[in-house]
Amino acid sequence: MTPTTRGGGRPPALAALLSFLWPGLGQFYEGKRRLGALFCIPAVLVVLLIAYNLRQGIAPLAARLAVDSAFAQPAILLIVLTGVLRVAAVLHAYLTGEPSRIRHRFQIAAAAALIVVIVVTHAAAGYGLWFSHNALDPVFSPQQNPDLIDQATPAPSLSFGVTPAPPTPTEAPATAVPIDSRVTILLTGVDSAPTRGEHLYDSIMVISYDPKTNSLPTYVRNGWVSSPDAPFTTLVKEVGYLVGIPINYYAVMDLGGFVKMIDMVGGIDVDNPSVIDDATYDWLGAKKGYGFALAPGPQHLDGINALAYVRSRHGSNNSDWARASRQQEVMVSLLHKMSSPSQLLSLPNLISTLGASVSTTFPANLVGDYVAIGQSIPKDSFHQVVLGPPYTVTGLIGSGTAATTCLLNYKVAELSIQLFGKDSLWYGKPAPANTCPV
Repeated sequence: MTPTTRGGGRPPALAALLSFLWPGLGQFYEGKRRLGALFCIPAVLVVLLIAYNLRQGIAPLAARLAVDSAFAQPAILLIVLTGVLRVAAVLHAYLTGEPSRIRHRFQIAAAAALIVVIVVTHAAAGYGLWFSHNALDPVFSPQQNPDLIDQATPAPSLSFGVTPAPPTPTEAPATAVPIDSRVTILLTGVDSAPTRGEHLYDSIMVISYDPKTNSLPTYVRNGWVSSPDAPFTTLVKEVGYLVGIPINYYAVMDLGGFVKMIDMVGGIDVDNPSVIDDATYDWLGAKKGYGFALAPGPQHLDGINALAYVRSRHGSNNSDWARASRQQEVMVSLLHKMSSPSQLLSLPNLISTLGASVSTTFPANLVGDYVAIGQSIPKDSFHQVVLGPPYTVTGLIGSGTAATTCLLNYKVAELSIQLFGKDSLWYGKPAPANTCPV
């Protein structure tokens, strides 16, 4: 009788390669069906789990992995366990091969290389998720980003035209808004440069998503709001009152981070409504000097020019209201660009910039769902409104030498009901009194 050799004379390195490609294949190749199934079935379950979580697309899954601890931590553990499973499958397939070939240098080197590849790739994936979570944790923990949000010192009250108490409280709720309900976010751009000596929230935008109509009405108001409350608390309350919709969450973005994010996604595309020729603009850097000019029509902008596009307000056909409208256009363009699967390669740098430049009370566990929603909203479903004329008047305050722009509360209330319907705080209530000085 001729004795049989383990593995049936099949090269152990080939068996190891097959189990590298899919755990258990090497065992099946060697005729070990039960062991092959033992390694294969868990891998199949992992793939099914990934496929299920990809049902909304790659971008929502990437967002969940990056920001949601309840999602990212089990994912890191799964990456580690899958790596262990693959290493075990490769080692087993190799070591149970033909004894005379196991000790062959080429066979040993091939099996070792496969194991190194598994360890390195799984370690890199696990570290990437861990890095993302740590980098973005300050974004969803506003207390970790005190430089972006001024909650320290109460500001003085307005000396004129103090708005009446809102119809209902507009404090942000402690619990998350259900995914099938309207959600309203206050988005502000802050210039907190050390040379300024204060937090200047000179870009204020309210974004309200209605799942029933799959639309996003947006408001913008430029300027200061003062009250006896802490500054940012005042901002949330006052804006919620003015637009007639409770503010559920807020997000604050530093202007420097805004520039970096646009550069990281390769710039954005806008359709400039009219020529811009602002000779006084001075944010393009020392080398370029003063002035910002842009022709009308479709334009592709990098970060520094996109900042100029949303900040410039002087020159013909330009104003605070014109730039407010452009701010909305840029945010919509940036939203679509960031939610594109093509931006996955930019994700690590985007994450680092977001962590240092953005702070929000938006729940991390809902980010993936709203990324999926953002991808599904057509551009023509964004209803943009700038709270300038005819919703404002310009008048004089104090001794009559300083000009200010004042919102006509009753007109804004009418607009609020038109946009938000029964969700508006002004729905079914008397119109607010006019508090403007003129």
